[in-house]
Amino acid sequence: MFLIVSICSLSVLAMPQWASAPPNQPGYLIGIGIGDDVVKSKQAAIADIANALNSNVSSSISSTVKTSGMAGSLDTLSTNSVVSEGVLLPKISWDKIDADNGIVYSMAKVRTADVVELYESNLSIALKPFNNILTKQKIDLNEYLFLLANQQSLALSATRAGAISSLSATAAGYHQNIETLYSKQNEFIGSTCFNVKKSNHRMADKIYLPSIESAIQSSRFTLRSSNNCIPVKFRAKTERTGKTVANVTMQIHIGQPATVSKVIKFKGQSNGSYKSAMMDAADNFANYFIDDKRLITSLLNESGNTIEIGL
Repeated sequence: MFLIVSICSLSVLAMPQWASAPPNQPGYLIGIGIGDDVVKSKQAAIADIANALNSNVSSSISSTVKTSGMAGSLDTLSTNSVVSEGVLLPKISWDKIDADNGIVYSMAKVRTADVVELYESNLSIALKPFNNILTKQKIDLNEYLFLLANQQSLALSATRAGAISSLSATAAGYHQNIETLYSKQNEFIGSTCFNVKKSNHRMADKIYLPSIESAIQSSRFTLRSSNNCIPVKFRAKTERTGKTVANVTMQIHIGQPATVSKVIKFKGQSNGSYKSAMMDAADNFANYFIDDKRLITSLLNESGNTIEIGL
C-alpha cells in the first residue's frame, strides 16, 4: 500500500486524527488533502495519490469535483479518471471530509486493483502499434523513424509501466518491451551509416555538403561513401541579396526511395565576399542541427514541409 500525506502551508490548529495519522488500509491507495475550500482540499488529496505513482506529478490537476455537503463523504462524486503528468486514477471515493477554522481536510481512496487494471489496459492499447517492431531482430529506417516519431508516447508508457511494475507482472513485461524498443533504436544508430550524395553543383557540394554531413553526425550516425549506406540527396539554390547576404533554399531527401524529405531555408551574411556569406549560411545550418534539434529528428518532427533557420 502507498500512503502519502501532503501538508499545505496553511495554519492548522486542530487537524483531525485521521488526517494526521491516516489509517492503514491494505489494497487501497490513500491521499490526504488540505485546502481552504472543498475543491482545493480534494485536489490536494488526489495529488497525494498520484504522487505515490509518479514523483513528477504536476500541481495542476484536471478534475471535476461535485459535493452534496461538507461531511457527507458518501454522497460526494468525483471524476472517474484523473490525469496529472501521465498519472491515471480510477474512480475515487471520499471517506472523510472535515472542516475546522476555515481549513478543509479530505481523505481520498482508490482500490489498488482498479489502478492496476486501468494502467494495464492503457499500456496494452498504447504499445500495440509497436508489436511488429518487437518481433524484428533488426529494424530498418522506416521503423526507426516510427520509433522516433513516437518518443513522447513511449516515454509516457515507460513512466506508467514503471509506476506499477512492482504491483503487476504484466506492467513489468510492458516496461521490458519498451526497454527492448529503445535498445533496437540504439542498435540501429550504432549499425547504420549514411552517404550524402553530391548534388553535381560544384559550389553547393563544396560548401553545403560538409554541413549536411556534420548535421547527420550530430544525430550520432556514421558517414560512409558506400552504396550499402542510406543515401541522402540534396539540391540547394542560393540567391544573392546585395553583396553580403546569401539566401539558401535546400531540399533534402533521405532514403531510396525517399522516406523523409523537407525544404530547409537558411541564410548567411558577410562583410567580405559573397562566398563568405555562403560559408556563413553553411555554418548556420550545421549549428542549428545540434543538441535537441538534430537533423533527422527535425526533418521528421517539424510541422509543415519547410524548416526556416534564422529567417
